Amino acid sequence: MRSLGEVGVPRAARRLGAATAVIALAAACVQPSARTPAESESAPVTSPTETGGSLTPAPVPGSTPPPLVARPARCPQPPAGADQLRARPVRTTWRAVSTDQDHGGFGDLAVGGDGAVWTTHFTQRASGGTVETAFAGLRRWDGARWRAYPLPDVRVTALGATSAEQAWVFGLADGQAGLVGGFQHGTFTPLPLTGRSATTIGTGGTAARGVWAVNGTAALSWDGATWRAHELTAPAGAVGGGGAVGGGGGGGGRGTDVWTVSGPLLEPGPAARWNGSAWQRVGVPELGLPAKAGSPRIRLNDVAVLGPRDVWAVGGVSWLVPGRFDKQNEPLERHRPVALHWDGDAWRCDWGPLGSTFAQAEPDGRGGLWVLDSTGSRLLRHAGGRWTSQRLDGQVAALAQRPGTAEVYAAGAVGGELTRATLWRSR
Repeated sequence: MRSLGEVGVPRAARRLGAATAVIALAAACVQPSARTPAESESAPVTSPTETGGSLTPAPVPGSTPPPLVARPARCPQPPAGADQLRARPVRTTWRAVSTDQDHGGFGDLAVGGDGAVWTTHFTQRASGGTVETAFAGLRRWDGARWRAYPLPDVRVTALGATSAEQAWVFGLADGQAGLVGGFQHGTFTPLPLTGRSATTIGTGGTAARGVWAVNGTAALSWDGATWRAHELTAPAGAVGGGGAVGGGGGGGGRGTDVWTVSGPLLEPGPAARWNGSAWQRVGVPELGLPAKAGSPRIRLNDVAVLGPRDVWAVGGVSWLVPGRFDKQNEPLERHRPVALHWDGDAWRCDWGPLGSTFAQAEPDGRGGLWVLDSTGSRLLRHAGGRWTSQRLDGQVAALAQRPGTAEVYAAGAVGGELTRATLWRSR
């Protein structure tokens, strides 16, 4: 799924290279020789500029259902000391399944139905009193070892996958915009994306989930044979649900439901829902601010689809407190998380305590969900109508569920100034 934009060196480095492109990857079937979990074997790739051709996704026709009005229209904040989540701290259920010996970290993350874990990888080295970070391509985890895909001259903004044989990355390739390529059975075939999507998909703010990628009002979906282009009914920067080929029930959501929300880089706006044949605009309540809040920032960062009438959107608000300053003599900034639940008719808004916002949401495979907060080291879980919280010894950049299971993975890094790429799993 999406990687966390507010914490961790890997995401920061990835943002520096973000621009327009798409690359579809399907991994070779040949497995690497036995190695320790921390080691990886590189797979050969072809430069994106060595193959000609182009790809124009076919537009998806269809009528637009009437928009749904937000109910309620507004979610005011409770008093500063109130905590509607009341998350109870519990012992962590997350375990590190792989930690690199070399310095670096993981960024974006996607998990296929077969258990293959795909992630973007970054290396680090200390030089002249600073830490230099470099994009090192993709990694694929098979449960015992890593296989590396260097992707020379590529920068990534989003990652999606369905299996060990099929994954997609979106970003910048060889300095050129609008690239779509495939890597299958040892052959990498890049194609430039043409049409309206070429100017949008792959730029900063692109999000991917399973067979879907979105950015602004443009969306792409893979139907198992070709890419399709969609016009969204609301600008999007995050997507959830519909992880299987054809938009079916992989990735946590049942049926054909796919949802988008505005995401971390866009101003808050309506959500959108794909019902299998058309996109419908869904109103989202306005998130309230305290009186006299300065320079407010309001975001819905992610969306998780648990079922057709069971959808969560998470984010939060930040603002400056007039006349107050922090220990560095900077204007004092407050943060507050919020979780919105849609039951098919209306939204319920639950505000957390001051301190952070929510960055990502992911189904837990048992009818609940995991939420990552902006500290990168705290995960909240909603199950059975109650919230709990757990802490990890590290910085999480991204969460992803293995479709159809209760396995959820987290990618990121452990360490201080120099970090080591780490993959965690919860069952």
